[in-house]
Amino acid sequence: MTHIDERGSTMRLAGKKAVVTGAGGALGQVISRALAQEGCDVAGVDLAQEGLTRFGKTVRELGREALELDTDLTDFDDVQRAAGQVRDAWGGIDILVNGAGGGMVRPFAEMTPQEWQRMVDNNLTTVFNMTRAALPAMRGRDGARIVSIASIAALRGGRLVRNATGYAAAKAGVVGLTKALAIELAEEGITVNCVAPGAQHTPGRARDTPEVREALLAQIPTRTLGRPEDLAETIVFLCLPSAAYLTGVILPQDGGHSI
Repeated sequence: MTHIDERGSTMRLAGKKAVVTGAGGALGQVISRALAQEGCDVAGVDLAQEGLTRFGKTVRELGREALELDTDLTDFDDVQRAAGQVRDAWGGIDILVNGAGGGMVRPFAEMTPQEWQRMVDNNLTTVFNMTRAALPAMRGRDGARIVSIASIAALRGGRLVRNATGYAAAKAGVVGLTKALAIELAEEGITVNCVAPGAQHTPGRARDTPEVREALLAQIPTRTLGRPEDLAETIVFLCLPSAAYLTGVILPQDGGHSI
């Protein structure tokens, strides 16, 4: 059901309780804002305290409740604690967005076991930990949704950024987890989907030299970078009642790079 707030705006997810990992980062804050604009209360999970403070301010300014959970997503027990705080505060979780992660550039032949493990921990173990912790609070909720962010590197082997093998492999794990969990939870009415973004117009891209930027755009048919706001709207769409028949979907959002 669509609700209308006092300003006349439609809110298609009014009253839903959402958890966003990586909420303190640039992309996580955009996603959290989009969910709050649609009527969600949002719990942000991250270790970036300054970012979490900005996240909370943004969500509250939109008239929604915010929980700021300073959490090590690679620590199973710490994530269980955070999920318990959300459950205690709100009674359950309707939407989980696994947005935390991060890459590194290192030729495979030079990658250390520690660097490999860090890529797996930051990009795949975090998804396992948060999904595992949130799932009990999602069961029995009407229209529960899990959306994870992988990467086009998981589908294309990191052609946009060479020497990102560890990152690509870990994100491919997110793709596999999404498909398998979608089957496992389908009869419970919990959908599990994944967005695989290409290069995004985030603050980090400001460091690109003109040569790097041209080499990047040359591989993208639209010759544009993705807008985080568009990615956030895609995530919102996957959480809507109208997306109830979509599960196990791996959706590239990459300007045609994966064609």
